[in-house]
Amino acid sequence: MWLDKPLSQYISSLKSFCLEAQQTADQLTGILWNGPSACYKQISDAKCFPSFPISKHNMASPPRFAYLDLENSQNQNNTNTKAKSNNEIPAGASSFMEVLTPTTFSLALESNAGIDCFGNERHALANQAKFFNNQLLSDITLVVVKKKYFCHKLILVKSSDVFERMFSSDWDKSQRKEIELQEDSMCATVFPRFLKFLYSCHVRLNIGNTLSMLILSDKYNVEDLRNVCINFACTCIIPRLQLKDVFHIWFQYATKCYHKKLVQACVQALSEKMDDIMMSVEWEQEWLTIERDQLIEFLKSSELTIKDEYELWEAVLKWLLSTEHPTRAENLRSNVKTVIEHIRFPMMTPDQLCQVENCKVVLEMPDIFQPFLMQAYKYHALPLTSRAMIKEFTSASFLLRNYTDLRWDKRVVIQRYTECQKCAEVSFRFATRASTFPAQTWEWELKLHPKGFSSTCDDFRAVLYSNLILDQPRPVEYLLSLVDREKILHSVSGKKNFSKTRYTTDTEMDKKISLSDLSQPNCPLLIDDNLVLQIVLRPVG
Repeated sequence: MWLDKPLSQYISSLKSFCLEAQQTADQLTGILWNGPSACYKQISDAKCFPSFPISKHNMASPPRFAYLDLENSQNQNNTNTKAKSNNEIPAGASSFMEVLTPTTFSLALESNAGIDCFGNERHALANQAKFFNNQLLSDITLVVVKKKYFCHKLILVKSSDVFERMFSSDWDKSQRKEIELQEDSMCATVFPRFLKFLYSCHVRLNIGNTLSMLILSDKYNVEDLRNVCINFACTCIIPRLQLKDVFHIWFQYATKCYHKKLVQACVQALSEKMDDIMMSVEWEQEWLTIERDQLIEFLKSSELTIKDEYELWEAVLKWLLSTEHPTRAENLRSNVKTVIEHIRFPMMTPDQLCQVENCKVVLEMPDIFQPFLMQAYKYHALPLTSRAMIKEFTSASFLLRNYTDLRWDKRVVIQRYTECQKCAEVSFRFATRASTFPAQTWEWELKLHPKGFSSTCDDFRAVLYSNLILDQPRPVEYLLSLVDREKILHSVSGKKNFSKTRYTTDTEMDKKISLSDLSQPNCPLLIDDNLVLQIVLRPVG
């Protein structure tokens, strides 16, 4: 194809097809002025570009085209070139269309249906925002605490199915031109921001208005605003609040409306002080009066920082037998049956399990407790190599929490896995009990290479080191597991006699997981971009 029109017309057409362009329309025009022939080859080769001029001011926002790098050319007098073959897809076209072969691309280009191209949504919403509280074309007036807002039914209905039902013919007030909404003072204050979001999909949030905006988004079922508020609260507000405020305000609301992500953020914030929440006088009233569903949200979490599982059992038992709640004693059996499955009995020692068996509640309800206690005893009776092969031992009951007592196991977390550098090493030092007498501790180090050991080795490597070995060797078996929130995903086990000269062992976790598995989008092996493992040690002999 030969250029038969001024070059500026082709540049204008190019701008209308470049959504992903990294420069503004004025900057692109500047390229033309600085060197028009620099744009020549890209335009003349792209047969799909129309030859009609487009006004700069009335031009549609550019569609989603990959940015074309308009390189400077020394030959500014070159004004024409041959077009490419009809079957060749222009560079950048893949960014706005489905995967097409050259043939199907050519057919789609000439078909009546055409190829999908999109305008600039942000610019369109900015223009739409001009109609917020504007009498121009307004067909409904909302009144909140005697203040009037001029609205447009189409805007309200497309964002909220509650407004859709409100304005439908089934509602007796649907034909009114003015409707009064009942909002409390907290929500009435932010109602203008709420309405403006429906027009512009934009809102300014802070620590004082986010909860009110979330309440309105729930009331009118505005999903976009709900997600914005929840993400903002989880990221910017909850980590900075006093724990009492997290508990009494955000946790209470999140559990009532069951916003799962918000509940998890609250539990994570409270989990570091879980010992105090369960056992201290300061938190006693809050602990004894929480609802059953709220208690279960705590029990489901592996993030809890507590002394051991037996301490958690004692706190739950205190909650079960508390007289603070008017109907709890009447529903004791139902509460026990619901709550008890979230206690991780296998994480208790055999001595602690015996103490649980002697509790009055357990003796009165053997049919409920016996299966859980028998499973825990079975878990302790088997060697680690056998545990690794039993599917029964992969449920949430076998996930470690952040126990602070000296034990034979440890939970470790690699945070922000996707940000880890290739070949980087992450180390975790921890102490366990020892099989020696008198009692002492054994020091260990788990060294992980989450994204490959070297430039030539792309394996996930986990190596266990035994530190400070003196005279006696340490014959142990180990069980290393990759876990998520609900179960154990993969496990490796083995035995090693650690000594002064043989103080490391490769766990061979790379045989269970690969870097390609961990690198896939929305990887199921990660928890919010965190890689969570747990290691269990046990003396052999």
